[in-house]
Amino acid sequence: MESPGTLIKFGELEHLEQLQDEGLIYMNILPYFWKIEDEELRGDPFDCAIQAIQRGPMITMGLPDGKVVKVCNDYTMKIRPLNPEKINIYCMYALRPHIDGVFPVDKRNQRFGGYALLINPNEFMQRLELYLKSNEILANGDLVEYVNDEHTDKLGPFRKFSRFSYQHEWRLVCHNGSGEPRIIQIGSIQDISVILPFNEVDKQIQIHFEPSN
Repeated sequence: MESPGTLIKFGELEHLEQLQDEGLIYMNILPYFWKIEDEELRGDPFDCAIQAIQRGPMITMGLPDGKVVKVCNDYTMKIRPLNPEKINIYCMYALRPHIDGVFPVDKRNQRFGGYALLINPNEFMQRLELYLKSNEILANGDLVEYVNDEHTDKLGPFRKFSRFSYQHEWRLVCHNGSGEPRIIQIGSIQDISVILPFNEVDKQIQIHFEPSN
């Protein structure tokens, strides 16, 4: 897994302290995210859909008297993966200064919680990869690509609609799970992370661009 830039986990203080102290990563199963109704924060019925199909052909129905009635000509469909309960997902914010829009952090992310855990990505990735390999866990980690909300094509675990783009997500996706939430514990990351109140993140982060020669 390549470094995605500075990683930030937003959440409640007690959960972030547990992540920092124990390296505890709690990964819910995919159907959990389909069912959440939280105004497009965590909940996404299209998450990991193989394909989105939008605005399909007009559907009509013939009546006994010979009339034809239009039933629907504007709908959205999704093709979901097989065995979704065996897919576990974990998400973080990826702050990449060279990408427009990631900084300052969008205030909508405060809905995840009032605090932020900022993590050194390189060391975190090394520890995470070591854990995954030693426990023979099939996983992929990557940045999410955001596509137009009218997108009609392939999606998959690393594509989401642009209405979620303010989250600038890096995600870990584990496969072949037990059908239950998966818990990964990589050990303390106190040496490579810091917890800040959400409203301090933009104040404390300083971005410097080296002048080009």
